[in-house]
Amino acid sequence: MSTEFTQHAATGAHERATITTSGPQLVITRAFPASADLVFEAMTNPEHIRRWWGAGHGTMTTCEVDLRVGGAWHFAQTADSSGEEVSFSGRYKEIERPGHLVHTERFDNIDSPYSLVDTTYVEHEGTTTLRAVITYDSPETVKSVIDSGMEHGLQSSYDAIDDVLAELAAAQS
Repeated sequence: MSTEFTQHAATGAHERATITTSGPQLVITRAFPASADLVFEAMTNPEHIRRWWGAGHGTMTTCEVDLRVGGAWHFAQTADSSGEEVSFSGRYKEIERPGHLVHTERFDNIDSPYSLVDTTYVEHEGTTTLRAVITYDSPETVKSVIDSGMEHGLQSSYDAIDDVLAELAAAQS
């Protein structure tokens, strides 16, 4: 039996991501006020990632991106709340700039299995809708991810991407 869970943050100045779950999948949808190419750039270039990943929750200590099929990525930060390093890593499986990116992802702090993140970037009239389908090993893992408070960090990071996108768009003008 498939169940669906929807979580929304309080309305703020930025667009909010919608998070739904069904079985072993978590789906994130978020619109960004920029072209698909700029959103893809902001989300894959270490220079920009350092400005939004984990925004407001710590200091980024590692930002490695080998953006090619088979290439690895690794992000880590020291959490402001605990001083603990939080680390994630994975490998790129498919790259079709600017519309599609598939990679694996793992929370390195525990012996967790890799998830598969399949992200599409669909542009319409200057707005790009990101849709990330994350497939985990079980519905229990999805529940653990949701219960970890990931939604707050995700919303903060996406708000910071908006700021990066505004600067990138201004630089192109």
